[in-house]
Amino acid sequence: MNKLVIRSITLKHKISFFLLCLSTLTVDALAADSPVAAWLFNKKGNLVKDISGNGHDGKISGKVEWIKDGKFDGALAFEGKDGWIEVKNHKDFHFPKGTDFTLACWVKITGDHAQPPMLIAKSYGHQGQKQPWYALYYANQGKQSDGDVSFFCRDAGGQSFHIAAGQKINDEKWHHVVGTRAKGTMYLYLDGVVKSEKKNADFDVGTHDGDLHMMTHANRFMNAVLDEAVVYKGKALSIGEINQLMKNGTEAFLSVSAKEKTATIWGGLKLAYQ
Repeated sequence: MNKLVIRSITLKHKISFFLLCLSTLTVDALAADSPVAAWLFNKKGNLVKDISGNGHDGKISGKVEWIKDGKFDGALAFEGKDGWIEVKNHKDFHFPKGTDFTLACWVKITGDHAQPPMLIAKSYGHQGQKQPWYALYYANQGKQSDGDVSFFCRDAGGQSFHIAAGQKINDEKWHHVVGTRAKGTMYLYLDGVVKSEKKNADFDVGTHDGDLHMMTHANRFMNAVLDEAVVYKGKALSIGEINQLMKNGTEAFLSVSAKEKTATIWGGLKLAYQ
């Protein structure tokens, strides 16, 4: 009888420990694989809601129109005059040396640009640059506005690390633009394809107290429609993940990623206890 009681208690302890491990690992793993900010632009208003749960809502300034026919549901249309989005500075947007990260968005160019603005930029707003900064930039390799798009990081000493797609996107069609840093190498993806890369780019970026802005650069403004902007800290999306994000949209991609991660952890713990 005593042996049965002991075995029952031991089994209960193992189950409790198993469930504790599962919940802890699941939360930690999902946090590591989740974006620090994601804006879908699906609702009207003066604020753009961050669906990540981290509270990084953005403030809309200037003339910006909400439209129904974005790439996925609603989107924001900018007229190239004075419209932009500002998200307050936060450590979630600081990427110290050794930190992988991802910037991604959908954009449809709807007009000309005499000077190149930025799609997403940290610490380079209307007050000028605050080094070190990073950006998805509507400019070519020579930093000129010709319809090309690029990924730009500048370190605290002012050295530039800049890679362009070498492909124009000013065709009034939707394009998916992604910049990542993985183990010190920068990658620029356009519509799910790697267009350029640059090694030895492992340094602090975005660590100044400047805010994060979308669709502006100093006194320059995008003439375009923006949809589904996403920022990851500590994770550089793979080309497979980028294509899933591009195909399925942010909400569906995040839902599938969470389910797959939970299933993987559950399977691993079951094997450990067999």
